[in-house]
Amino acid sequence: MSGTPLQDARARRLGDVVAERRIVVCTGAGGVGKTTTAAALALQAAKAGRRTAVLTIDPARRLAQSLGMPALDNTPRPVHVEGVQTLDAMMLDMKRTFDEVVERNAGDQARVERIMRNRFYQQLTETLAGTQE
Repeated sequence: MSGTPLQDARARRLGDVVAERRIVVCTGAGGVGKTTTAAALALQAAKAGRRTAVLTIDPARRLAQSLGMPALDNTPRPVHVEGVQTLDAMMLDMKRTFDEVVERNAGDQARVERIMRNRFYQQLTETLAGTQE
């Protein structure tokens, strides 16, 4: 470690979390630092050589900005940070995710279209897509 004692302690704790966990979920009220924490954990894990993906459901693009990316979508995108080779990021689009499940599993195209036009399905996916926490 090469920082101040506080920085060294913080890095050790972050390193412990990264070394011990496979999935970390950052939750809490708005403005408490969830996105910053998630980005820091993901970068630390990737720097340690772990294959890492960081996801957000917040459409505000804060995660993309914090990782120096123009935008994120429903497809994992590589994060280009010096010294990091194993980090992807994405913004999970709940409605698109439901639609993709239907498209993959509903069978023929006519059935997919019937499901997509169904008012109950539309209400369900739009309601769930609007939830942020």
